[in-house]
Amino acid sequence: MAPSVEPGHKEKNAGLLETYGLPMWTFPLTIIFVVLFAICVEWDPKFAEDLITTNNEFNADKTDTVQYFTREIRTRAEGGLENYVMYMNTAVMCLIGFGFLYVFSKFYVWGGVGFNFFICGLGFMWTFIVISLVTSMFHGHFEKAEINCDNMMLSADISAAVLISFGAFYGFTSPSQIILITIVEIFMCVVNEHIVLDLIHVKDQGGSMVVHAFGAYFGVATVFGMGLKSKHLPEKHRTTTYFSDMGAMLGTVVLWVYWPSFNAASLYGDTHIQGRVIGNTYLSICASCVTAFATSALIHRGKLEMIEIQNGTLAGGVIVGTISPFLIEPWTAVLIGSIGGVISTFGYGLLHPFLEDCGILDSAGVQMLHGIPGVLGGLFAALATLADNMNYAFSYDTTWTNTLDFDRSRGQQFGYHLGAILVTLGIAIVSGVITGVLIRLPICPAVEKEDMLIDHDFWNIHDKNHDPRLKKEKRGNVYNNKYAEASA
Repeated sequence: MAPSVEPGHKEKNAGLLETYGLPMWTFPLTIIFVVLFAICVEWDPKFAEDLITTNNEFNADKTDTVQYFTREIRTRAEGGLENYVMYMNTAVMCLIGFGFLYVFSKFYVWGGVGFNFFICGLGFMWTFIVISLVTSMFHGHFEKAEINCDNMMLSADISAAVLISFGAFYGFTSPSQIILITIVEIFMCVVNEHIVLDLIHVKDQGGSMVVHAFGAYFGVATVFGMGLKSKHLPEKHRTTTYFSDMGAMLGTVVLWVYWPSFNAASLYGDTHIQGRVIGNTYLSICASCVTAFATSALIHRGKLEMIEIQNGTLAGGVIVGTISPFLIEPWTAVLIGSIGGVISTFGYGLLHPFLEDCGILDSAGVQMLHGIPGVLGGLFAALATLADNMNYAFSYDTTWTNTLDFDRSRGQQFGYHLGAILVTLGIAIVSGVITGVLIRLPICPAVEKEDMLIDHDFWNIHDKNHDPRLKKEKRGNVYNNKYAEASA
């Protein structure tokens, strides 16, 4: 008699790695992290060094001296916490915004929000180690990463790239594969950021290129490396429901509200530019919200498509990211955001199905929200460097104070900006394809194609009848599982 498979549970005869892949990867990795944190990470002196003074004073009868200590109390700014609010805003975007944006699937709700949470925890820690390793590699000597609000903010930014990639392989990967993807992508993302920002000298304040475009095309390339096509997926697994789409809309609203903080977070030391970034992002994302609704109604003959509203409304925050600190007029930010909303919505409505027919699989359509708007954001910023003002200086160094050391003309900075876009796309696509091939190795248990986009193999779901792999015909009160072999 062949063993049967209970829907929503792993097979009884599954191998050890297939059953316990997550803890078998996670616990050894945690030990490695502890060791690497001891080697590569240290406290920022503002947090670690209490200003303690040793004092000596005679006792009451003046026969002996008593030693005591005093500690100086610092204000928020003096203690290095002036950027903590911006970090919290970005963390909310990562955990709640992206998390709930990924509950749109009918059968992959827990996986969407749950594995998004897991990526944040893993990514936030791993980024500190990578900062030390990559900085040491580029500077030629060992440097430790400091625990401070700046690096906490950077860890959230870099992890956001992985959350974007997660949308491309959403529902296609096991927890073990997600771990390996996160480890590789964060390393390559920090490498790319060093190349673009420090070697090519093209600043990307809102991450249009180094976060959004990188994350989108790394994710799409990973799916390509996995060898997946849309024809491999059961169509009923890709459906949404009225309520799952409503949950995803909550994520959209959270992202929309906090996006100006994401783009402006690192500029707390220059409130003049920070205010401009917040204002430009605010105008752009408002404009994309309006044009996304209008474009969706245009595509669908007066009706709105929820997935287009969930994503197209946010495109203004992506597309304005690189140009947000530049000297542009308010109408320019509105125009850029409007273009982002139109292009993203048309992408979801028309381009996304076409690309899937061409064999380019993108589970949540991250190319349409992050990939194409991210590249266009880089192009708009490149064009802005040619303007007869100081935009080329903001491209070279967002917080510049003088141009004495600048050795480039506007035209040269335009060329370097285009080069930064190509480098980002090249590193993202090549490393993504390689990662997609790597996660097919036996050390990473894979998800069978007929089991993709469902929660039941990785979560204890008590409603067994929710498993879409169950046959719909009923015999008495029992649903038949198509995987359960008949008893001999």
